[in-house]
This record gives sequence, C-alpha cells and structure tokens, in this order.
Amino acid sequence: MTMMKKIISIAAILLMAAMQHNAFAQYAETSGTDESQELSYQQHNVQSGIGKGVRMSDAGKALLFTGASAALTGVACFIGGTAMFEQDPERPVTPVYPVFAIAGLTAGGIIALIGLPFYLYGNNKMQDYGSSHIVFGKEGQEGAAGLFEMGLGIPNFLSLDAIGGYNFGKNFFMGAGIGYKTYLTAGLRNDGTTASLPIYTNFRYSIGKKQVVPYIGASLGYDIVNNGLYSGVEFGTRFRKIQGKRGQSWWLGAKTEFIFPEGMTLSLKVGRSF
Repeated sequence: MTMMKKIISIAAILLMAAMQHNAFAQYAETSGTDESQELSYQQHNVQSGIGKGVRMSDAGKALLFTGASAALTGVACFIGGTAMFEQDPERPVTPVYPVFAIAGLTAGGIIALIGLPFYLYGNNKMQDYGSSHIVFGKEGQEGAAGLFEMGLGIPNFLSLDAIGGYNFGKNFFMGAGIGYKTYLTAGLRNDGTTASLPIYTNFRYSIGKKQVVPYIGASLGYDIVNNGLYSGVEFGTRFRKIQGKRGQSWWLGAKTEFIFPEGMTLSLKVGRSF
C-alpha cells in the first residue's frame, strides 16, 4: 500500500510538471519575421483596431493552457493528498489538500474562461483579415484596456478594484480583476474579519454608442480572505470621453456583491477606464 501511494504521488507531481511546461511553452515567440508581421499589419489594418502587437490567438492559447495547468495542478493535489493523508484517530485534523485542489480548479477555470474568447476571436480575425493583434484601441475600437474603481458601501466599507481586459468593439468588455475591501466595522464574518480580497472575471456591456449610455455588468470569482465564492451584479452609467487618442471613460454605478456563504454587500462605485 505504501508503494502504491508513492507511485500515485510521483505521477501527480509529473503531471503538474508536464502541464506547467506546456503552459509556459505557449509564451514562445510566434514564427515569422518582423518584416512579414509589419507587412501583414499594413495590408490588413482595419477600422476595428487590429494592429501590430501580441497575437490575440496566441494570448488566448497561453491563457487556456495556463488555466488547464492550474486546474490539473488542483487535481494532482487532490490525488496526491488523498493517497498520502492518514488520519490519526487520537489527534484528528482537517486535511488541507482539498483547499488547494478547489483553489486550483477555481483559478484554472477562471483563467481558461478569460482565454477562450481571445483564442476563438483571434482565430476568426486571422481568417478574415490575416492579422489579429492585441492593441490599445480608441473608444470605438477593439483593444486592451484597464479600469480602476473606488467604492463606498454597506456594511461600512471602502473598496478599490483594478481590472485588466479587452474591449471587443465599442460596447462589450471582458477582463479579470482583483479587489480589496476594508471594513470600517466588523466584516461579513462572525469572527470579526475586516477585509475582503476577491479575484474575479468581469463582464460589461454598454447599451448604445452615444457619449452617455447605461451599462450592465457581472463578476464571478473567489474571495481568498473570506474563503468563499464571489459574485456580483452591477448597473450604472458610462460617460465616454470623445477627445483623446486613448479610450477613456468614467463609470458611475451601483454593485451588489455576494460572498458565499458569508453574506451580501451593496456599494456605489466610481471608476475610470483607459
């Protein structure tokens, strides 16, 4: 039985190493010279904001493999932990490997979810135009974007969020973010926790193409301080900036956030994208 446990543990470690190798291998430079990429850019640069930069399909592929690596690492932790863990009847303890397994699966799923649209959309653009690069686009174009938000909410907390992602045209945004909340009084939990640190995916859709438009959004992730699933729904108003080369908007909205199984918060947020 001991030999079988060792075999299972070694197999799990090898699985993790193989997946990590495949994940980082995706970041290798793509084939083709700078001259050929520049020529492709000149011939196929279109209004939608496709330009010279990192290939969207390659970035998506890297995220997909990284997500798969994280998820399989979680599986490997569970397999190896199950094989090696032996409960002591006199001193029972709670094993920690299920926590790492769940964290790996959750993080892997979120990363893969972010990468899938990049990969599919990039391949589609490659077929249509022969070019699909990530660029920082203007307000009405495709391009990478960042967003910072500050909020004030109930029960008595201040929040700061940073989100990075991609504008798919003028209205749809998809990205990944991390937030920090500090509670002015005792937090959601009965044990007096006074902070929250969710990591999540964020989706936003602006309704219309005018300068001032309503928007709706949703978030899904994991709070690593409160150890619970994190979700949020938001709505508000987006104020687009017409002048300027870079895409810049102000976002003013309300957001309901839920950390399972701890509780719900409501906040008013103001942010700026660039």
